[in-house]
Amino acid sequence: MNNIWESFIHFFASDKFYIPVFTIAISILLIKLFDAIIKKKLIKKNTSSIDAKRRNTIFSLISNILKYIVIILAVIVILSVYGFNVTGLITGLGVAGVVAGLALQDALKDIIMGCNIILDNYYVVGDYVEYKGFTGEVVEFGLKNTKIRGFDGEVLVVSNRQISEITNLSQKNNNYIITVPFAYEEKEADIKKLFDVCFKEIKKLKETTGDPEYLGIKEFGESSIVYMIKVHTTSQNQFAYKRAIYSIIKKNVDELGIKIPYPQIEVHNGKRV
Repeated sequence: MNNIWESFIHFFASDKFYIPVFTIAISILLIKLFDAIIKKKLIKKNTSSIDAKRRNTIFSLISNILKYIVIILAVIVILSVYGFNVTGLITGLGVAGVVAGLALQDALKDIIMGCNIILDNYYVVGDYVEYKGFTGEVVEFGLKNTKIRGFDGEVLVVSNRQISEITNLSQKNNNYIITVPFAYEEKEADIKKLFDVCFKEIKKLKETTGDPEYLGIKEFGESSIVYMIKVHTTSQNQFAYKRAIYSIIKKNVDELGIKIPYPQIEVHNGKRV
């Protein structure tokens, strides 16, 4: 019994106990210290929402990378205390890294492109983007892939290496052009009066930052004349804002009796001579 007790005392008093404990404690402190320093440098008050989201994304990425580095170094120190051949382990990891790099080229391309996306500010979580005809919100961004949720709830997962071109709808100038078709028999003067009424309601929307503008006729369609207006907003969710404006236009169109065209087919009954 005394021998067992002495063994415990010898173990807790030896380097094999307090060096690993000390290493773990130092690692935790370093991780928290790095997080605090990075957050102080990156996370700033009174910045735009786009810049804030970008900074949060970069903070999360750098924090995770440093955390893994500290953990790996801590494991190496602890293993060396217990007599493992750390030099051989590091050499083996280097060789394994080369082999893994050759086998996982696509994954490495994803990671490299993920870093480029952050550094070049392609997009961040919360941005609305359009990728190859698919439009939605970036709900998750990692070093390997990006997840975009469409307006019907479907989620598109794209490997970062495949993102060579993407349209960021949240970083564009928040001046939106809205087009509305009207029947040919409607006079332009009546259309202007309609928009004047709509503009009064649009300016009451909290997202509106300036006076809406009537831009005139865009084109002559097969069964309608298309008119354009411009609106100014602080809203990054242009889709919700445009839906609100379309609702205002539809309500006033109904009240004023303005015709919005829809496809029709005219059938003529011929007569024999």
